[in-house]
Amino acid sequence: MHLSSRTCPAPRRAGPGGRVRAARTAALAVALGGPSLARAEPPAGGPHGHVPADMSPAAVASHVPSDTPTTTLAPHVLADMTLSAPAAPGSAPEDRSSLAPADAAPAATTTSAPGPGSTVPRDSQPTPPATAQLTVPEDMSAAAPRPVPKAISPSIKPASPAQAAGASEAAALAGRGGGPPAAPPPYRLLRADEDYRYLRDPTRQVDLLDVLKYIPLGPRKRVALGFGGETRQRLDAFRHLDWGAGPPRSLSWLQRYMLHAELRAPYFRAFAQIKSALETGRPGGPRDIDRDDLDFHQAFADFDLERPGLRVILRAGRHELAFGSGRLVSPREGPNVRRSFDGVSLIVAVRRVRAHLFVTRPVATRPGVFDDGWERGQWFAGAHATVPSPLPGGQVDVYALYLDRPDAEYQRGRAHERRLSLGTRWFGAAGRLDYNLEAVLQTGKFGDAPLLAWTLASDTGVALPLPWDPRLGVRLDVASGDRGGRRPMGTFSALFPKGSYFGEDALIGPANFYDVHPMLTLAPLERLSLTLDWVCLWRYSRADGIYNVPGEPILAGLNDARFIGHRAGATLEAELGRHIGFVVTVGRFFRGPFLAQAGRTRDVDFVATWLTLKF
Repeated sequence: MHLSSRTCPAPRRAGPGGRVRAARTAALAVALGGPSLARAEPPAGGPHGHVPADMSPAAVASHVPSDTPTTTLAPHVLADMTLSAPAAPGSAPEDRSSLAPADAAPAATTTSAPGPGSTVPRDSQPTPPATAQLTVPEDMSAAAPRPVPKAISPSIKPASPAQAAGASEAAALAGRGGGPPAAPPPYRLLRADEDYRYLRDPTRQVDLLDVLKYIPLGPRKRVALGFGGETRQRLDAFRHLDWGAGPPRSLSWLQRYMLHAELRAPYFRAFAQIKSALETGRPGGPRDIDRDDLDFHQAFADFDLERPGLRVILRAGRHELAFGSGRLVSPREGPNVRRSFDGVSLIVAVRRVRAHLFVTRPVATRPGVFDDGWERGQWFAGAHATVPSPLPGGQVDVYALYLDRPDAEYQRGRAHERRLSLGTRWFGAAGRLDYNLEAVLQTGKFGDAPLLAWTLASDTGVALPLPWDPRLGVRLDVASGDRGGRRPMGTFSALFPKGSYFGEDALIGPANFYDVHPMLTLAPLERLSLTLDWVCLWRYSRADGIYNVPGEPILAGLNDARFIGHRAGATLEAELGRHIGFVVTVGRFFRGPFLAQAGRTRDVDFVATWLTLKF
């Protein structure tokens, strides 16, 4: 029903009681229907103002309280903002220094979608007491901004490579000016990156579950406990698994349960997360990535030092790693069991430059109770940095990653592998165009043989000014394969990649291939997105076979055919409030000459659906 201004009574100035009632109403609305029910206007930033979730632990600004709702500002608007984090009324000012220089510009506040580079003067808001300023660049650890439907929250929609970019992690925290935030912050792909210190002020609680996020342990409210968790219930159905070489039908129920707790104090944080992953119905039983009855997924301590223009975090223990768009290092969100590492990380932020140095051992998943250990003999170490790009609206990743595996296996055989990956990634957005370009060179030793491999990857797209907010994109990728003989070992390794590259069916991994992968994303309804994609795959080297996502050989290259096949797919994603997400995806992989000549007689059909609940 529409009410004109003539029939509506003039608004009255709300007293203290009215503000309390308004906050309670907003909290109830968020809990029942998500942030959009707590306010009448749509999020600022336009149809593509959505902030992705795939944020790296290297993005150290996630531990500094900020006040800007990520669902309200487009990434390019956040690029050079300076935010302020008000201290809670009656509490001591935060004793942390900021990443910003002392003469940093005052915070900008927006109430509608500004154009690129524009801000609204802060004098439109009351000056908050005792602020700590933080200069916020765009996130320097995620991928290029992708226009996606504003309704799909990163709390339930893991970002794809080009979606995984966007605003600074510091801008993910809600609220401004000491009052209730317009919306609570979205849940992160890396739950350890979430920061709820703004809830020192209880009047800023808008979600009914906010009481679990910051539980003060003293009158000054600077030491606190926080709790969170999630569950995912997923069904995977295959017909003609392994292109007819496997069972004719497969139906698997995958259950994931995760709970975490943290203790926060000035200069220190302890974080622990337990996991339970169960699988029922898969022919042949669960794989390592399907089942882990109960274990610690993360357990680490942070020692945090801040000075003007500098922040240093030393992290020790079991923790997740995620760099860039997840092509080489990711937490493996798709499969039932996520990935973590045991070791030490040093995270440094100096103004707009961020660096992450680490020495770790990959955690080996075992199906029992508290029995996870290390992958035998493996070491993983390296450095990853993000710096501003010379191109407007862009950033650059540079990295060096070293993996030592005593029993690596490829078509050439099994041997001790020492592989160094040197890479760079250029990503950003210019107008309606977004881009994400990456190149990696790998060198080292495979047994006694030299190793030389490489990959090039691109993900570009354009947002069209049409109904349903379409984004038309294409991915073009190539990864080297082994040529055999006395030549250097040439099979590219994706190290610790995402759980799926070419679709949720995860039939083929990114080694010895090149592809063309067009896709179209639509937003037909407010909280609904639809992605249609089609990928065609070829072998790069006829002397090498094809590999699965972890990099294990699945079919040797015993024929001369290059074309592996093509896959058509569709994915429907819905947000049912802030805490609930629902996904349905379907696909069919049509076998090509390489698979047919290798004895694979059937095309593969795949359907999956899952429901995720987070708090």
